[in-house]
Amino acid sequence: MSDDLPDEPGPDESEPAGDQSAETPDEQPADEQPPDEQPADEQPAAKKAKPVPPPLPAARPGASPATQVATVAVVVVVLLVLGIVFALQGGNEAPPAPDRNDAVTTVPDVPSSGFQPSANSSLGAPPLDIPSSLCPKDLTLEHPFTVLSFNIHSAIRKHGGLAAGTLIKEIGTWKPDIVLLQEVDNNRGRSGNVIQAQQIADALGMSWVTGSGETGNAILSRFPVKEHDIIGLPQAGGKFPRHAVHAVVDIEGTEVSVYSTHFDHMSQGARIAQATALAKVVRADARPTVVAGDLNSRVSSTAVSTLRGAGLGDVWAVGSGAGDTAPAANPRVRIDFILHDAFLQPLQAVVLASSVSDHRAVWSRLQLSETIGCLDVGLG
Repeated sequence: MSDDLPDEPGPDESEPAGDQSAETPDEQPADEQPPDEQPADEQPAAKKAKPVPPPLPAARPGASPATQVATVAVVVVVLLVLGIVFALQGGNEAPPAPDRNDAVTTVPDVPSSGFQPSANSSLGAPPLDIPSSLCPKDLTLEHPFTVLSFNIHSAIRKHGGLAAGTLIKEIGTWKPDIVLLQEVDNNRGRSGNVIQAQQIADALGMSWVTGSGETGNAILSRFPVKEHDIIGLPQAGGKFPRHAVHAVVDIEGTEVSVYSTHFDHMSQGARIAQATALAKVVRADARPTVVAGDLNSRVSSTAVSTLRGAGLGDVWAVGSGAGDTAPAANPRVRIDFILHDAFLQPLQAVVLASSVSDHRAVWSRLQLSETIGCLDVGLG
């Protein structure tokens, strides 16, 4: 700032120079003497004249009008220059130039977040307002998946002949996520001395769980199998021992229980006893649940009603027609079921014909609806 100010005038520029050409009254030519002054040698020695004092100097002549105007103009200009300098400097000496690395010297405005530091708080970032819990409203996650229940008749055609390859192709075409099988052979000569559940699962790239006995039930799954067990059911005068295979599968982070079973085909009492035992297990299972299989019972039977009384619904509520499954060539009764609890909603249900088994398969698309509750997210 001081580099931009005009130079102040020097002392010799504030006043105009005096008129040095005027002669003073006491400057007279040396050859001119006052008329009454005689040389000392010309006056009488006896009586000398009293000395006369020199005359007072005459008054100094005044400056001309032009000179006075010029002087006033110079004074005015000087005063104006001094006034401008005083205004620019604020009446004080110019401050030093600010440091370019620390140019901000004023307090910034309040942050846009509205945080106001108090006398007892630091000037750091405002604290995060984290709630102790988060409770979203009406937020539900939906996970659809498909289930197939199929009595495969050990992959043996009704009139004879093993057709495991054809059966695997049929199941693969239907693209199920979970397969609940009945009449599955375990190391029987008629089916090639293989574990059929493993044979089918390996061909389809699925996990598998099989039941006990030479022929029983099995579960295949595209979802991870977390745990599994075999639930024995009462024979109760039936022709063969019966069981249910149980597996817990992980569907998008939710554990779902699935049961594959096959009730007695000869005794109604046995079927009721078996349904009663399985219903007790289902009631004690807190997970979303699917129960499927060949129940050898009609929709209006006591066995089916017993399972429905355990809180299970029928996927055929969204099916079309009678949904008959046996016999395969010309089905007249519906004895194969997929049942579900209230955690699951059926979206589709169809009956599928097979060229191998003496039963038709039941296929359903179900939806697992998961309502998001409150999540603990804070420290409170």
